[in-house]
Amino acid sequence: MKLKEKVDFSALFDNYYGKLYKYAIRILKDESISNDLLQDTFIKLWENIDSMKINHRSIESFLIITLKNKIIDHFRKESVKKKHLNLYVLNKDIEEEINNEWDLLKTIEDIYTLLPQKTIEIFKLSRDKGHTYAEIASIKNISIKTVEAHISKALQVFKKELVNFL
Repeated sequence: MKLKEKVDFSALFDNYYGKLYKYAIRILKDESISNDLLQDTFIKLWENIDSMKINHRSIESFLIITLKNKIIDHFRKESVKKKHLNLYVLNKDIEEEINNEWDLLKTIEDIYTLLPQKTIEIFKLSRDKGHTYAEIASIKNISIKTVEAHISKALQVFKKELVNFL
């Protein structure tokens, strides 16, 4: 006759469940998870009872150690989930930032098509090459006021077209 057949499992459950539940709920602070882990603990007892010495001390020790290990496993799994979630969120943020950057660059290229060629050249000399208005005037053989007018025109168009990015 197997030990499973000799043990009053429902009496074991009634005897230890309350004590183990208090322990689990104090650590986990979640009724559902506590109940799930307790159920798993008692299932493991049922699966392993034939290999145990039958006395209350060994059964109680087995239940406490099993529940403790299940709680530790639960926290490990939650930690891994959080790491993966944080990594996913970080990747989504990076992806979104890259997409926004790409959209911005595409919009800037589209804005350049709205400007006259001479304004584009003057604006790029100022913003891309870092030349002063006086240097641009000298390079293009135009007055500083003309450079200012072209830059002003370009900035107005950029401000109007980039309103969604500001």
